Amino acid sequence: MKVRFFIFRIILYTFIFVGIFNSSHSKVSKFNYDAKSISNYFSGSIYFDDLDYAKSEKAFKKLDDFEGKSTKYSSKFIHSLINLGKYDEAYKYSKKLEKKNLSNFESNLFLGLYQFKVENYTKAKFYFDKLENNFEHQLIFDILKISLNSWTEIAQSKKTEKIKLIDISRPGYNNLILIQKVFAHCHTGSADTEQEFKRIIENKKFGFSRYNFFFANYLLNNNKETESKNFINLASERYPGNLLINQFKKNLNNKEKTKIRFNCTSSSDVMGEIFYIFANALSSQGDYKLSNFYISLSKFLNPNFLSYDALLAENFFILKKNHDAKKIYKKISKLGSIYKWYAAKKISVIMDEENKDSVNFLFESYKEINPGIYETFDFANFLRGKEDYEKSIELYSKLLLTINKNHELYPKILERRGMAYERSDKWKLAEKDLLKSLEALPKEPYVMNYLAYSWVEKNKNIQTALNMLREANELKKHDGYITDSLGWALYKLKNFSEAKKYLEKAIILMPQDPIVNDHFGDCLWMNNYKIQARYYWKNVLNLKKADKELKKKVEKKLLLGLQGT
Repeated sequence: MKVRFFIFRIILYTFIFVGIFNSSHSKVSKFNYDAKSISNYFSGSIYFDDLDYAKSEKAFKKLDDFEGKSTKYSSKFIHSLINLGKYDEAYKYSKKLEKKNLSNFESNLFLGLYQFKVENYTKAKFYFDKLENNFEHQLIFDILKISLNSWTEIAQSKKTEKIKLIDISRPGYNNLILIQKVFAHCHTGSADTEQEFKRIIENKKFGFSRYNFFFANYLLNNNKETESKNFINLASERYPGNLLINQFKKNLNNKEKTKIRFNCTSSSDVMGEIFYIFANALSSQGDYKLSNFYISLSKFLNPNFLSYDALLAENFFILKKNHDAKKIYKKISKLGSIYKWYAAKKISVIMDEENKDSVNFLFESYKEINPGIYETFDFANFLRGKEDYEKSIELYSKLLLTINKNHELYPKILERRGMAYERSDKWKLAEKDLLKSLEALPKEPYVMNYLAYSWVEKNKNIQTALNMLREANELKKHDGYITDSLGWALYKLKNFSEAKKYLEKAIILMPQDPIVNDHFGDCLWMNNYKIQARYYWKNVLNLKKADKELKKKVEKKLLLGLQGT
């Protein structure tokens, strides 16, 4: 099917291309539009759009001197080369464009960064000054140009007074400016470096957790190993899910070796981190293609910081490019035990999609990493998701014996074990755990929802459940699960008119959820909207998430109405 679709796209684009050519033949009379060139150009473009850089580069390479005929071709070719890590080829091709007076944004940017990396800042500035705003890069162009020009001057002079080039007010870019300011202090050897690091680390308004690593790394690079260890240990407690922080902690305390090296006295290392921030911002905006390009530039600038690959893998993972994602996850799993476990979890998700044995794979990975509390919690959650409730309960129970009641995971473990007990029909134990979880962490809306909904389903404590769900709904007003539970509790209390109000909102929030559709259908029926009720019941049968048991119940309702249940 994919091959047929690919061929169809080639033929379609070829007709469009030839049509455009025929309509403007007088303007481009020298253009050679033989079928082979057209096929290579469009196949390369399709592969490029599909993020298959190896194939796009191969197709583009077959076109000789095509850059004079298409600026998009040369931009895509440079993108492909850089994404493949073929930096020397990207440099040679960019110089070729320069000689032909056909330079573009990508070629000037890369030539500038190439010179920046070898500390030829005058030549770097020459190329950066040639950058012009274009459609593809317009989202970050202004701050990119400021960053490139500022750091060219800072790196060249290494004078503290040059920091003012960065310390400017730019709406929407304040976080990036704060980060660059810290690195500028570090790069120039400012006495205020530690103070500047602490200022952003202690900033509660924005998420600067990543920069705990850079501060600890700075301390280590300045022969303050004890201070670095103490600081990273505290940072790990505050941010137990941060890969960079926890891997660095392992490196210092357990002497794990990893290729994650950064030194802010290196202008190239700093620029690599700046480009990573751009890549992260682009990824969050859904521009994964351009994000990949900027990550690859980060890797060019600092090849010793291999954790940049984590964002690259995540982009492919989000786009369901499983082969590419898995390949990169396997690569970063070599960075240390923290990255190994992170990569294993991601690969297990891909294996599930491929109908492969993810359980044994993750179990072997779990055994290999000398698991701690958080890794065990992850694995227990994974087993619970695989409906292996007995083993997950066993791991949760071991964890509860390991930690004290003040540990941040204590209420979460109780909640998850309670869910596992409930799923394995051990309601008394489930209820006990869920209540203890709320005792440890009161007003947690999702635990309140799970407990109250379970009560409703068992026709127990309905009024108490209703009150609890009203409170949870106040805490999370736009959560579809909680809204549905509240509506269902009202339904159980035969308050059908008010139940309809909440279930109607739930169906808007979660139109593809089979349970919500079923509940809303029941409520419509009881409010005498029987035609509409059948519509939502029928919808359940078309939803992939609906299990067989639910579908059987719905089929009876479609035949007999609610009297058939």
